[in-house]
Amino acid sequence: MVRSQNKSQNIAELVFLSFVLIINFLFWDTYLVYPIKLFVVLIHEISHAISAILSGGKIISFNIGFDLSGKCETENGNNILIAASGYLGSLLFGLLIFYSTYNKKIGKWLLIFIAFLILITSVSLMQNFSLILLAVLFSVLLFISAFFLQIRIDSYILKLFGMSSCIYVLFDIKDDVLSANSALSDASILSDLINVPTIVIGLIWLIISLAGIFFIMKLSYIKKTK
Repeated sequence: MVRSQNKSQNIAELVFLSFVLIINFLFWDTYLVYPIKLFVVLIHEISHAISAILSGGKIISFNIGFDLSGKCETENGNNILIAASGYLGSLLFGLLIFYSTYNKKIGKWLLIFIAFLILITSVSLMQNFSLILLAVLFSVLLFISAFFLQIRIDSYILKLFGMSSCIYVLFDIKDDVLSANSALSDASILSDLINVPTIVIGLIWLIISLAGIFFIMKLSYIKKTK
């Protein structure tokens, strides 16, 4: 009986995540997923900032826009790591947020850690007061979620944000590389640094992000909540 219930729950998880995938792909350019995209843009730029600081660089300017633009200007540091960390950060933070719902003990501290990173980075680097308030709001919501992981609705909201953050890498690559909508992108910067064609870098990141999404789908089916 318990085994049957677990299987039903796992199938329900897969149905929910499939629904999230469909919603993201169908309504990506609408206001329905706008808050999630704004959150991921923030995570993307924070990842650049963190990698710059960790590799010995410093932040010259840091900002995101309500039009979903983002810029983290750095000086010194490891330029290859900094350029790659936007895509990597979006994917990694998405996976961590998603995983937090399956391991309550570790998940609580993961969410608190991510909330702390968002809060400290945004408050110390951002100039726009409205965006600082938005970042503080995201931080508070993550912090609160850390203590309510046992509530199913909270768990599903975190899974929505985690999955969408991973999916964002797909759309980011599409816009930066395949659609050529951005004259200067992380992929093009990375291409110049390592002398590899931009399209190759884009395809590599597409494969990595798809592998991350596959991992999420697999995890949702085989993992039991702890």
